[in-house]
Formats: sequence, structure tokens, C-alpha cells
Amino acid sequence: MKRLLYITVLLPLLLVSCISELLNSPPVIEEIILETEGDFTPGSDIRVTAIVADEDGDQLEYLWETQGGIIAEPNQISTSWELSTLAEPLSYESISLTVSDGKEQVTRTRTIQVIEGLVMSGYTCYTGTTIPVPDVEVSISKFSAVSDKNGYYIIQHLKEGFEQVVATKSGFERFESMVYVDNPRSNYNIAMLSHSETRRITGYVKTIDNFTFDGLKVVLLNPDGSESGLSGLTDQNGYYEIDIVPMGFRDLMVRSEGSQNIFLNDTVIYNYSIFDMEQSFDARIKIKRTIIEDSYMSGIDLWDYNGSTAEGFYVLKKGEKLEMNEFFTVPAEAEKAMLYIDSYVVGGCNLIGRLPSHRVWIMNSEYENIGGLSWGGEGNNFKAEVSWYLSDSPSFLNVYGKAIKLSLEIYEGSS
Repeated sequence: MKRLLYITVLLPLLLVSCISELLNSPPVIEEIILETEGDFTPGSDIRVTAIVADEDGDQLEYLWETQGGIIAEPNQISTSWELSTLAEPLSYESISLTVSDGKEQVTRTRTIQVIEGLVMSGYTCYTGTTIPVPDVEVSISKFSAVSDKNGYYIIQHLKEGFEQVVATKSGFERFESMVYVDNPRSNYNIAMLSHSETRRITGYVKTIDNFTFDGLKVVLLNPDGSESGLSGLTDQNGYYEIDIVPMGFRDLMVRSEGSQNIFLNDTVIYNYSIFDMEQSFDARIKIKRTIIEDSYMSGIDLWDYNGSTAEGFYVLKKGEKLEMNEFFTVPAEAEKAMLYIDSYVVGGCNLIGRLPSHRVWIMNSEYENIGGLSWGGEGNNFKAEVSWYLSDSPSFLNVYGKAIKLSLEIYEGSS
């Protein structure tokens, strides 16, 4: 009798459970919504949420899954999906949501297309120059690149908007800047500052006859020969300073600055090896012209010469002359006139330490020689720079107020 009662009670319970299973309504994923608008590039952060319904009001469990990135909270109805930075442009990436009510589960997938995005590239260089700094790690958003031996870097897959650019390298100060990325291919150069990889250079600039000029500009040249932003001006003693000059073999150029009555040929360039903590570099400058008050005469086009001037010099053999194209007049009120000549001896001369003699002839408008000067030179066997000064005495050299023409000659009787 007792066994019959157990059977009678158990059968209704099993029947209720089976009916409940048959009557369960599974959850329904009505939609997966991408709350983040716009195009999606590799590394994009996408906010996703789902609209889910369940007629039975069961407690639901959620599981987000993807092969194309990282999901922040995979068990929430809303979450963040970070696309993989390695996602290929023009490829398709999917995210799936599985919802379970404990009895049944359903799955729905949303697919997006990945676009290429914007590109930023540029060079990492020493501050104020285009001298490259290699092996700099440049980071923009979630992407990074290391500059090559020429300082070049390129970063892809960026989105339009403000981004922070960070550049780091051991021995250099950390670089940070906000940049607005909007072009398909933007260019942004990064100035790297280092006190351990640069040096201060100082020195004096004087003419070959020991004159100094206030305001001459000493400029560090870039690798392509253009002027960098690193420079110094000479004071009244000819002294200059330039800070944060990158170590290595560098070219310095001396030139005039402003309206000062000095003309320096821009080929006045000196090459130095810069490695010590602080170094001094003195320069002798060439002034290749005649100074007359606040005007000057200079340039290859003023001289009648058919040879090559590629090296910046006229090449004369002994006995040959170099004559000006036209007559010019020295103003009568001029204080003085100066002619600076660069002399370069090819093959040396017989007397070590002494240069061949030079001769300057002065002729009037009737082509009559009205005077001349000749001189030798002391110093380096290969190169010297000498000067000739006109004056009021002797009287036959008084050329002020007269139309004259000059000719230069390497004297036959020189060594």
C-alpha cells in the first residue's frame, strides 16, 4: 500500500516538470547595436549592446565572443569591443552574443568591415636641425613604430581627431605633443632634445688680417647643406657660442647678418669633429670684394675670366692676368677701399712657407697704368689670404674720385 502511494505522488511531479520544459520560451536576441558611430580601423574601441527579450522573465546569462580583438566585459548585456590592432584593412570582423535562460540558449552575430584609416609619417631629428635621430620609438594612440637610420617613421590605422604623439629614446628627453590627424597621409616631424648627445661649441671669427665684426652669424648646416636653426652671433670681439650641437662631423658656415657693410661668400664653410663636452672652433673668413663706403664690388661676373670657377677661385699661372670687365669709380669721399684676395698655390713653391708674389695693376679710363703694388705671402705653403689697401700716399695711388680698372697677376719672378 505504501509503495503505491509513492508512485502516485511521483508521477504528477514528473508530469509537471516535463510540461514546464515543453512550455519554456527561449530568449530572443532582437538586435546587436553598435553604439560607437563612424568607420572602424584596427584598434578601434566599439561600444556594443544587445536588445534581448524573454517571455518567461527568466534570469538570463550573456556571453560575448570574438576572434578579432578583446572584449572588456563578456558577461554583460553591454560591453566594449577593442578591435585587434593587427586586423587587416578591408577585412571583416565579427562579434557574437550567446544568451541562455538556463534551459535554452540562442546566439546572434554582428559583422563589421575594417577600413585602412589615416597614416602619419615623418622624421625624428635633433632639435633645430634635420640631422636624424634613429631608433626612436614613436607612439600615436595604440600604435607605435621605431624610426630607421634616416630618422623616418610611419604609423598607420589612425582615426581623425586629436591624438597624442609620444617619442622616446634613451639619452633624450621625452617628447609629447597633441596633433590633429585629418589628412589621409599626414606629415609630422619630431624634434628630439638631448644634453648627453650634443655639445656646446664656441670660438672666434676673424678676417685674415685679424679684424673682428660684431653680428656675424655662425650657423650649423644640415646634412643637405641648408641652414639649421642652431646658430650664434659674434660679439665685438668676434666671439660666438652655439648650444645643443649634435655630436659628429659637422659643417659650420659664417655669413653676414643684416645690413652690415660686410659681404661673406656663403662658401665659407668649416668642417669639425664634435665629440668633446665643450669645444672651441675659430674661423678665418674670406671677404672677396672691395669695400667702398656702404656698397661693394664682388662676384665672378665682375672679372673677365674664361676658366672654371667651380672651386670658388680663379686659376692663374705665372705671368697670366685677371682683369675686371668694366671700369668703376671710387667715390671721392670714401674713407678707404680694400681689396681682399684669396690665393691658392697649386703644387707649392720653391721657398717653403712663402707664397709666390702677387701684383695688382691700376689703370685709368685711358687704359694707362697709373700705379701698382706687388707682395708675397708668409704662412702655409698651400694657401694664404692677403689684403691690399689703397691710401692717399703716395700721390700716384690716389684713385679716389677716378674711374679705374684693376688687373691681378702672378708675378713672373716669384718663387
